Amino acid sequence: MKPSGEVLPLSRSRVSRWKLAACFALIGAVASTVARAADSCPGGRDLVLTNGTILTVDAADHTVGTVRIRGKRILTVGEPINRKEPCVEIVDLGGRTVIPGLIDNHTHFVRTAQAPGPFVAGLESASSIKDLQDALATAAKKAEPGEWVTAIGGFTPIQFAERRMPTREELSAAVPDHPVYIQVGYSTRGVVNDAGRRALQTAGIPTSDAGDVKPDGDGLTFVLRSTNEERMKRRFPDYMNYAVSLGLTTVVDHACCDWLGAHLTAADRPNMAIADYFWREGQWPLRLRFQYDHRDTRDQSNIRSAAARIANSTQGLGDDMYKVVRFGEQVIAGGATDQEVLDVYQRIADAGWALSQHTIREDEIERYLKIMEQVAAKTPVSSLRWTLEHVFEITPAQIERLKKIGVGVRVQDHDYIRNQYSAWKAGPPFRTLLESGIKMGAGTDGGVVGPLNPWLCIYYMVTGKDAGGEVIIPGQQIGRKDALRLYTAANAWFNFEENEMGSIEAGKLADLVVLDRPYLTVGDEELKQMKPVLTMVGGRVVHARAPYDALAR
Repeated sequence: MKPSGEVLPLSRSRVSRWKLAACFALIGAVASTVARAADSCPGGRDLVLTNGTILTVDAADHTVGTVRIRGKRILTVGEPINRKEPCVEIVDLGGRTVIPGLIDNHTHFVRTAQAPGPFVAGLESASSIKDLQDALATAAKKAEPGEWVTAIGGFTPIQFAERRMPTREELSAAVPDHPVYIQVGYSTRGVVNDAGRRALQTAGIPTSDAGDVKPDGDGLTFVLRSTNEERMKRRFPDYMNYAVSLGLTTVVDHACCDWLGAHLTAADRPNMAIADYFWREGQWPLRLRFQYDHRDTRDQSNIRSAAARIANSTQGLGDDMYKVVRFGEQVIAGGATDQEVLDVYQRIADAGWALSQHTIREDEIERYLKIMEQVAAKTPVSSLRWTLEHVFEITPAQIERLKKIGVGVRVQDHDYIRNQYSAWKAGPPFRTLLESGIKMGAGTDGGVVGPLNPWLCIYYMVTGKDAGGEVIIPGQQIGRKDALRLYTAANAWFNFEENEMGSIEAGKLADLVVLDRPYLTVGDEELKQMKPVLTMVGGRVVHARAPYDALAR
């Protein structure tokens, strides 16, 4: 017999029953708490961002301190918040700047996301050969054995302190175990490392001792054919995540086309299949708006023609993440006659479609402007939101004629990476266009002709400086608020979505970005270094880093 008062040991079965009962009691308590919370907040908790500098980019250009989000949309803007409310999650911005989600009006996003090899994230921001080597080496860590690591466009030698392309030896030092191919832009020479040189020579494609590859397209074609569907599916999310990390919440893509200078067949060409896959799986973190580009076909009685597309498509078809918005940037093959272009334009106008036309030089602008004037004389186009794209060499007289028929311009800022292959006058004339009052939006033409990073392009609009720090458009710089509006509200208008996005206003989709530095007051050079700490698309956090990384759930 045990002494009186001594605690008897529990048997193993009694201990187990006790633990099980305690667990059930704890689960029940948690479930009860969750149920009470759900009852008290039947619509879920509102998210409130407060104590910030929120640039709404609305018509009055208000700056407020608080925005309240419920579900996918903005509930209130600038209204005081009761911190004791039970159904709110409050995020203190600590004075940080908030802007609407950035909209890029002209990209080749899908094609670039399907390029060979792992995405090279540090390419656009590299300021030296060493930076480039580090970016290539980091990308190579994700590559399969034998997979190419590529950098095709989106950069320029003048961005590097050395003001030159890397050598074969430098590329080999950075990535010794994978073939590397880099090329500044379309139809330019490539440079390979040792492994890349061996791969091309085995395929019968000559390279120089220095690793140079002729700009005849043979080397590029070989490299482009090295990818496959599974590799694209690995690269695509990295490219999308890079976009939202920059504050991009919508990109307009051309849903096309060949890599200029390459010799690809129709079966080789990038298409929408990979993008469709991620959309159907619900894995698009940003909004895609795409345009039908018809540069490979003429307007004939053929299912591939623009006429057939008009008859069998619906403008605006899709959802708020993935949607058709217009025709462009080419609506007919490059060798078409003026009459053929006129016929296509007229059909597009009669069907009520939006249209965008690639134009760079003054004579090119003149050609398409005259055709648009002929269409407008028969069918008003001012409500269709037609545009000319790029317009680097546009004249004041041409601007006035466009205004008269109600056609706008969408400028792209790829002269930031201008190089010896840029055969037009530096542009666009941002200030002249802005002061004219013409409808205008801005984009990048990323990621081969220009960098995808919108902050590099905003820097170019504000300073007039290219990647080498030289002012190449003197007198055409614009203010920071104007540049921001061109990347937000103005672009939403061209997509017929001005009531849905482009500004921070009650009722609109909650697409917004919290910046890591004060946009309006930071030094010019720091604009290029802008790295958002939070990006939201439709109220969903798609990118977050300290101090808001806990919101990424």
